[in-house]
Order: sequence, then C-alpha cells, then structure tokens
Amino acid sequence: MAETAVNFVLGKLMSLAWAEAEKLSGLGKEFNVIAKEIKSMQAFLMDAEGMAEDDSSANNWVTEVRSIAYRIEDAIDEYTMLQETKYQSSNFIQKAARSVHHMPALSRLARSIKDIKAEVVDVNRRKESYNFKKHLAEPGDSSSSGRGAAAAYPSQVSSLFAEDCDLVGINHRIADLIKLLDPHGEYSTCSVIAVVGMGGLGKTTLARRVYKDGAVGSNFPFRAWITVFQSYSPVTLLRDIMRQFHEAGKATVRINTRVEPHEEPQDTNDIPTLIDNLRNFLVDKRYLAVFDDVWNFELWDYIKSALPDQGNGSKILITTRDEAVAAAWKRSSYSCKNYVYKMQPLSSGEAWNLFCNMAFQGDYNKLCPTELRPLSLKMVSRCEGLPLAIVAIGSLLSTKQKTLLEWQRLHKNLGFHLQNNSQLKDIRRILFLSYHDLPYYLKPCFLYFGMFPEDYTISRGRLVRLWAAEGFLEKGRGKLTAEEVDEVADEYLSQLICRNLIQVSKWDFNRQRAKAFRVHDLLHELILQKLKELSFCQVSAGTCNVDIEFRRLSILSSTTGATFESSTRSKLSIRSIFLIGAQVKPAKLLQGSFLKGVHLLRVLMIEDAPVAHIPDEVGDLYHLRYLSIRYTEVQDLPNSIGKLVNLETLDLRHSPIFQLPMAIKKLHKLRHLSAYMQTDVFFLRGLQLSPGVLSNFKELEKLSCIDVSQPGVIHELVNLKHLRKLSITDLKTEDGFALCKALKNMDQLQRLFVNTTDEGDLFDLQHMASPPPLLRRLFLGGPLKRFPDWFANLSNVVELKLFLTGSDLVEDPLKILQTLPNLAHLGLLGGYIGLGLYVRSTGFQRLRSLFLWNFPEVSTIIIEKGGLPILEKLVLNEFPRLKRVPPGIRDLKNVTGLTLHIPEAIYDESDPIFKLISAVAIYDESDPIFKLISAVYFLYDWDAS
Repeated sequence: MAETAVNFVLGKLMSLAWAEAEKLSGLGKEFNVIAKEIKSMQAFLMDAEGMAEDDSSANNWVTEVRSIAYRIEDAIDEYTMLQETKYQSSNFIQKAARSVHHMPALSRLARSIKDIKAEVVDVNRRKESYNFKKHLAEPGDSSSSGRGAAAAYPSQVSSLFAEDCDLVGINHRIADLIKLLDPHGEYSTCSVIAVVGMGGLGKTTLARRVYKDGAVGSNFPFRAWITVFQSYSPVTLLRDIMRQFHEAGKATVRINTRVEPHEEPQDTNDIPTLIDNLRNFLVDKRYLAVFDDVWNFELWDYIKSALPDQGNGSKILITTRDEAVAAAWKRSSYSCKNYVYKMQPLSSGEAWNLFCNMAFQGDYNKLCPTELRPLSLKMVSRCEGLPLAIVAIGSLLSTKQKTLLEWQRLHKNLGFHLQNNSQLKDIRRILFLSYHDLPYYLKPCFLYFGMFPEDYTISRGRLVRLWAAEGFLEKGRGKLTAEEVDEVADEYLSQLICRNLIQVSKWDFNRQRAKAFRVHDLLHELILQKLKELSFCQVSAGTCNVDIEFRRLSILSSTTGATFESSTRSKLSIRSIFLIGAQVKPAKLLQGSFLKGVHLLRVLMIEDAPVAHIPDEVGDLYHLRYLSIRYTEVQDLPNSIGKLVNLETLDLRHSPIFQLPMAIKKLHKLRHLSAYMQTDVFFLRGLQLSPGVLSNFKELEKLSCIDVSQPGVIHELVNLKHLRKLSITDLKTEDGFALCKALKNMDQLQRLFVNTTDEGDLFDLQHMASPPPLLRRLFLGGPLKRFPDWFANLSNVVELKLFLTGSDLVEDPLKILQTLPNLAHLGLLGGYIGLGLYVRSTGFQRLRSLFLWNFPEVSTIIIEKGGLPILEKLVLNEFPRLKRVPPGIRDLKNVTGLTLHIPEAIYDESDPIFKLISAVAIYDESDPIFKLISAVYFLYDWDAS
C-alpha cells in the first residue's frame, strides 16, 4: 500500500531544515545535502505511491523514504531542543554548564545526521531502478497516479449492471433526476446537472438507470456515457464522446430513413480539431452527455468548449464526490444554470429492506430471523445508509450460516474483513479512492479522525488546535498568526467536507460555520488500517506494547487498564499520546520514566480518565504544544509546568484544578487556556490565578474561565489584546469599569461570558460606548439595573443568553433585543417584573430559537404577525400568571419544537389554539399551519408535578 504521509513529512522537513540552516554551524552542510536529496526524491514519490499498491519492491522503497524522513525530523527536533534549552538560563555560568552538558548529545546528533545523509543518498540512487515517473505538480496538487482507474473499474462495472431487484430506495431518486433532465420542464434552463455524494451512495447506479430510461432516450436522440476515472486522457475522452454520438446518429438514421446519414468523424489526436468536430456535429442536435466519476476541475475546460449550449434543452450530467467540482461545472451564461443534486443516504427503513434482500436472498420471504435481528440492526446502523456497504456486507452474510455465533464473528471483526475479505473489496476500494485523491497536506488531517473512538464527535476548535500543535497547518514558511491558523484550517475542513470524507455533526445557529465533525463508521474502520500501515498511530485498548515505529499512540475506552511496555530501551519518537475514556488508571503511561522516553512529544491529551497526578517530568517535554487533562481527577499541576515554553494549549476543563502555580507565567506562547467546572446549569466555577500572571500571556486568544475576584486580576485583562474568547466569573460591581476598559482593547473578541456569584453584585457595564466589533456570542449571568446603552449596537451577535435573576427590570427586555439584526438564538431567564412581553411585526427577523424562563409577573405575551418569521424552536417556561397561550403562535409556520409550561387554569380545550396544537401533536400531521411541529409539551400545574 502507498505511504501517503510521505509528501507531507518531506515538505515539513524541508521547511525545518532551511529554517535552522543558519544555526547549524558544522551541520549546515550536511542538512543542505539531505535537503537536496529529499527534493530530488519528492518529484518521484507520487508515482512511487501508485506503484506501491501492487509492487512490493516499490512499497519497500516508499517505506524507507518515510522512515528516513521521520529520522530527519527527529534529528532536527533534537537539535532544536538542545540549542534552545541551552539559552533558557539568564545566568552566564548556568549557560556554560548547559553547553558542556549538551556537548556529548550534540556529538551523537552530528554522527546520526551524517549516517542519515549517507542513507538518503543511497535510497535516492536506488529509485532509478524502479522506473518511477517524475511528477512536476505543485506540492498542493492531488495525487493522480494511474492506480485510480485500475482501482475504480471493477466496482463501477458492477454498479452499471446491478440487478433491478437489488435496488431499494432508488425509484424516487430516478424520478427526481428525470424531472431535472426534462428539456421541456421547469428545469429546462439547467444545462449542467451534478449528482454529488460520498463514495458508495449509488451515484453511478442512479445515473445509469436514468440514462437507460425510455423517456430520457426519447428526449435525447444523441447520448454518450463517459466514465472518467481519476486518470484520464483528454484526447481519448473527446474521441469517445464523438464515437458514441456518431453511433447514436447511425441509430437515428436506421429508425428514420428521412434523416441524412452523418459523415464518419475525422480520426485525429489534435484536441482543437476534436473540439471543432464535436461542435460542428452537434449543431441543432439535442444531446445528453453523462460524465461519471469526475475528480477535477480541468476536464470542464475541454467539455464546455466541445459541448455547446444551444438553448435547445441539451444536458450534461456528471457524478462526483467533490462538491467543489460540482460547483465548478457551470456555464458562464446567466440563463444557463447548473443544478447540484445531493445524494442522501438511505433511510433506516430502506437500509433495512436492502440488507434483508441481500443477506437473505436465498429465502422466499427474505425475512430476518428473530434471533439475528438485534445484531443485524447493529450492522445496518454501522453502514449509515451507504448502499455499497449494505449490499457488500449483506451479500457476505448470505454465504454464512444463519447462526448468531457466525454473525457475531463478522460484526466483531468487521475491520479485519474490510481489509482481507475479497467480498468486501469494493467497499475498501471505493471509499479509499477519495483518500488517495487528497493532496498530501490533507491526508494526515483526515487520518487524525482515526485517533478518536468510533462515532466520536470532535469540535472544530479542538481539532484545529490539535492540527496546529502537530504542525499540519502550513502557509509558506514560518509561524502562523491566529488569523492564518483559522484561515488555513477552514480551507482544510472545507475541502474534506466538499470531498464527502468528513461529516458536519453540528452547525452554528446561522449554519454559516461547521462547529463539530465526525467520520462515517466504515471510513473510521478503514482509517484504522491506514494508521497501522503508515505507522501514523498505534491505536489500542488494554495491554499495549509500544512499537518504536509509530509516531502516535491512542488508547481508547480501556476497561481493563492499559499497560505500556516499550519494545526497546531507546527513546521513542512518539509525537502524540491520546488517552480517551479509560475506566481504569493506565499503568506506566504517566510515570516519569515513561515521559522521559517520549521527550519529543507535541500533544498529550487525557480525557475522561481516572488520572489524579501529573509527574514533574512533564516539564521536560520541550516540544509539547498541547496539554489536555479534562474530565480527570488531577487537582494540581507541578511547578515544572513553567518549563513548557512552547505550550500553546492548556485544557483543564471539568477537572478539580482551581489554582495554577506561579511558574505558569513563563508560558509566553500560550494561546488557549481553558479551566472551569460547571456548578449548575447556568454558572461556572472559575480558575484562580495569582496577581501578575495574566499580564505575561500576551498571545492569549482564549481564556475560559477565570475568577476575577482576586485583587488586581481584573486590571490585567487590559493587556490581552488578542483574545477571541473570554469567560470570567465572580465579577464585582466595583470592577465593571475595569472590565469595560479591557473590552475596549479587544478588537478580536468574538465570545464573552461574564457572571457574578453574589446577587448583591450588580453588573455595572455602562462604561463603554460600543461592544467589541466582532462580538458574536454574549452571556451575562447576574443582576442588571438596566440594559447598557451599547446593547443596541450588538449588530453582529448571533447568540445571546441573559440570566438576570435578581434584577428588577421594568422595561420589556424584548423591546431592545428584537431589533438586533443578526440574533439567531436568545435565552432570557428572569429579572423582569413587568406584566407583558411584546414582539412587534418587524421583531426578531433572524431568530431561530427563543427560550424564556421564569417570568412570574407576566400575564400577556403578544406576537404580531410578521414577527419571528423563521423561528424554529420556542420554549415558554414558568409563566404562572399567564392568562392565555399567545395567539400569535399560529402564525409561526417554521416552528419544529414547542414547549409550553403554563398554568392548568388556562388549558381550555375549546380554545382554537389548543385544538390546533393538540390535533397536530396527537392526530393530524398534515395540518397546514403546524405540520412541521415535531414536539409539543404542555407542562401545567408544576407544583403538583
């Protein structure tokens, strides 16, 4: 198999080598030679990876290159550590002592680098014997070796000739596509139609069924079906289109003798001539051209010239996995539009029917035996509606005995079968075609999802910080700014989403930005195989003999206690360690002796594990950039934490750490500090810092959550000008001025959380004219005398939560809030002593969810028609004096979730509003007003309940 991580590693090593060259003194020459040899090999690696799929010799060469690349990276990191730690002391005598102490290590490093140089030269020389082709593509280009066609062909052929009886859930999709292709219908101006979806969804099967449909054939006398593959020849492709159109012309002549026969196409390899021939042939002809499995943008440059739009209903249909490719295939004319048809997975019912059709295809009724049903449902669930996977696994099970033991074996060892069972080869090939097509810099980012448990959702922020700590995010050379990290990460995530390799599991309120991600369960299984194959990460549970070849270690959901042993006494080159979901404390993992052996570690992430102690040796991890011990039992950090001068992220959330040692003020590169415990649904317990600490964190971007009740701490916030997220607790009334002064300097702030713990401390936030310009999320927990004047200027805020218990607000709080132009989510708890709430016809034009709690005096809620036009979720909770349910609810046609907590006395079955809601909730889902409501609850007489 191809060593797909090599291109990324080599690019990174080139940057490191050149960046350090001036400091390497005598070693500079050696690094220059190494860099030159690596660059020479890099041009051949793309072809080598393709050959390595089927050629063991080529695979061995690629493996050697990867191994050498890792050794060079280790050497550079060792050198950097030795050089930088030598200058950490300000005392001249200590510096001299360190220099003497480091001399043996530098000598060993010099010998190692010379050995590596000799090995690099040898490996580079041996590449000539493999006849690799030199690729001159830019480093960011996708891999596109000849393996693509060979790998894809068998699966696509089987898709073209799938039996009709095997197809489930395709009929309505066929109808959709035929409607889009109708040259006389409502989509007649759509000249290009793209069917998009992840591999295995059945795009080819769908397109082929439509292509062969009789009505489609009648509408398009001239048709051509072109399978593109990853590697294609424009000349061959254009000639094939011409040949198929010409054959269709002959058929037309045979059917209609009055039609003049067409001249035979000129045989040529000249692309402009081929394009001219096609254009001339298609004059006044309506055609349909299907391009199956399109991978890139370049093909469209040929097709749009060769296949003109003549305004006669001619269509181009493509299938692709990449949404960016689908968007690029469009006509320049405004009147000629393109349409992107996104393939969705099968519904649970469709998936189950398809599974039964395949697994029990020899049975008359194709029903699943009762004893096999629970396990069958689990296997279908893991396929997540992917027809290719359901058909393959069902077909394999059809050859097995219908016993629980036999089926349990397959379910338990599905990953092994995906790798080794020939009946599941289509799943492996189809799903991994998208991976092979990735540019080198995206491959490690995608593989990283395999280091988390199956079906694990990871937030965007944490994923980006991990990628940054690993060095995966690159933009030229040099350290990225905070803005550049976000830009590059967004580009990477966008590409992975567009290629249908990762799934968005959570969006922000306006669906403008993805907030969390996951991968398909079967893709996760295949990633695990790649992690092992590439020595990218050793994933294990329980006893683990650490392999020296692996660069990362991930221990997931261990229930028996993980034991770690090293196969060698030498130091390990592990860059990351994950420990997630362990129920028993892992032996040796966090002992000082083990940490000394992983001295090049960049990421240490411990989550949801019974770990209670961090040893002093953690301070020796010079390269550590990411340290997370959230949901652990750790109560304090060692003073040696101050030695982690490269640390960028420190995540202590939901661990009982409430104070940090003074040594933390040495962490000048810290960008993200998160530490809090949730005390109840509304409030957090913050971290206590000694005065003088915060002023040292000049690069800090996220600070959450800090107790500012300590003397002087609130005044240090004014120095944190790069903050994007700020959470503070225990704000005192007299500190309101200092907070406002600090906020005036925070031009990058996007999220602000502030609360008090004493109801006697009123928010005093009137000391600024306007909020931070980029503020999008605001949480205030504590009493207010009145809303600050700058609330009217919260024009960019999309989420606002105000828990104002203890306030005595007389003015309707909705009066000012409903004017905010971008507000999408509003939560308002208490603090209002007025009698009514009023939503005007122009109010809350972008609000999607509204939560109102604890309004003991409110008797009337008025919602004018036109207000809350796109509201999806409404919660009215604890309104003991409410006289009636707001009649305006009937005009909220987009509501999908409604919760009312009302007095029993106002529940009146004769009230039309109750009749409407009750009918929908219990009987009639077709009601035109409330047909989209999915959950309606009446919680009345709460004292009794």
